[in-house]
Amino acid sequence: MSIKFRLRVSYMAMLILPIILSLMVVPIIASFYVKNIDKAYDIKYDGHPLQSTMFKGNPFKDLINKNSLILMGIEKSIEINPDILENTNYLSNLDNKLKLTHSGIVVRKNGNIAYSSDFISKTAIKESLPKFGYNYENEMTHNLMLNNLMFSKQHDFYFKDKSAGSIFIITDAGAMITIAKSFLFVYIIVVILIMMLINGILTYWVSKRIVTPLIALKNASTKIKEGNLDFEVKSSANDEIGELYKEFEDMRCRLKESVVLQLQYEDNRKELISNISHDLKTPVTAIKGYVEGIKDGVADTPEKMEKYINTIHKKTRDIDKMIDELFLFSKLDLNKLTFGFEEVDVKSYLSDIIDELKFDLEESNSEIFLIGEVEDKTAIVADREKLRRVIINIVQNSVKYMDKENGKIQIILKELGGSVQFEIKDNGRGISKAALPFIFDRFYRADPSRNSRTGGNGLGLAIAKSIIEGHDGQIWAQSTVGLGTSIFFIIKKYSIERSKLI
Repeated sequence: MSIKFRLRVSYMAMLILPIILSLMVVPIIASFYVKNIDKAYDIKYDGHPLQSTMFKGNPFKDLINKNSLILMGIEKSIEINPDILENTNYLSNLDNKLKLTHSGIVVRKNGNIAYSSDFISKTAIKESLPKFGYNYENEMTHNLMLNNLMFSKQHDFYFKDKSAGSIFIITDAGAMITIAKSFLFVYIIVVILIMMLINGILTYWVSKRIVTPLIALKNASTKIKEGNLDFEVKSSANDEIGELYKEFEDMRCRLKESVVLQLQYEDNRKELISNISHDLKTPVTAIKGYVEGIKDGVADTPEKMEKYINTIHKKTRDIDKMIDELFLFSKLDLNKLTFGFEEVDVKSYLSDIIDELKFDLEESNSEIFLIGEVEDKTAIVADREKLRRVIINIVQNSVKYMDKENGKIQIILKELGGSVQFEIKDNGRGISKAALPFIFDRFYRADPSRNSRTGGNGLGLAIAKSIIEGHDGQIWAQSTVGLGTSIFFIIKKYSIERSKLI
């Protein structure tokens, strides 16, 4: 259930549930106050045969019905003696009987008030009484009149002298109104309490599914701020909070990976510094030794002097090459190296590089060949100088780990749709399966020994990988221990569409 839907449900429930519960408590509260009215007006079953069917639990109706029973007795007395309503003793007895229901009587003769109970003002009520012969069929009461007086019943008759007469039963509704006001006040309080209860329950229900997860996320963010990433944030909710938890957990995992990677980079840089320090110290120490030999006069013949000078020159070239490689790597690492792409004829380009490498390979007793399984004039989109660096690094790596007396290095070209595949294959010692996945990693060296022949800082293949990826290509390796290694990489062919990007 989404938070949006949950909020809609809670809003609807806040409107509907209080109404339903308020309607449900009405009869419960009303029954209590009805009993109070019945008690106040002495409305109860006292054995009269009509009461069992007349009293239904409605205090207003029950009051009128009880007064009707009294009026029925009066009517019978009037039939026997119409002038009985002029008998003061009879009227006093009626008053005493009606007082139990907070009621009284009014006797009217020829439009004038002949008698009224003590609590009824003759002057005030005279104009409010219905006229003689008033038809109030289907009306249970006439109306609430002055000073909380309620007209209940009317009976018209003629005195013996033919004068028009009426008798009214009037009820003091003050107690009933007071009880009704108390009922209304209590009912309003109960409704407010119901609304507060429903609102509190629904607010807790909604907030529990929102606030509690947010507090958990806040605690998790505090842990991250303190540098603790070794925990897991989980949520089974299938809503916006659940999605937020997934995004937060993904962020935590990425942060942890970046921290681990950063620590790995830091370790690699420390190792690089250590390796470079070692690699630089070796030629620098040699140069220092040969220079001191010249100064001390050890090189006392032209042949020795030439040997010392050549050795110093070679060592300085090694240092210069090492510095160039570090400078190139730093630019690749910071993505600050720009590429100058152009159209390159593959076969012609590789032929020039092979001619350049043959002289250096003669010293290591190795040969290099080009096997071009591509059509003539096949062109690729490449940066000439940086692609040259890739090929030279791979070839030099092959020479470095060559363990055969007659080393052979082949550069094999194949067309793959819109790309050209380069394979640089040697017959050297090969690379173990355990080491093969890591040979393109920065600072990794398959041979941990640091002798003069296989030493290095482990940047050659890492640089090659960065350059190939800068060409939007791919690079990988295959190797068999004892038989040799093949380094593959793919470069896209030159086309009119790609020429627009150069």
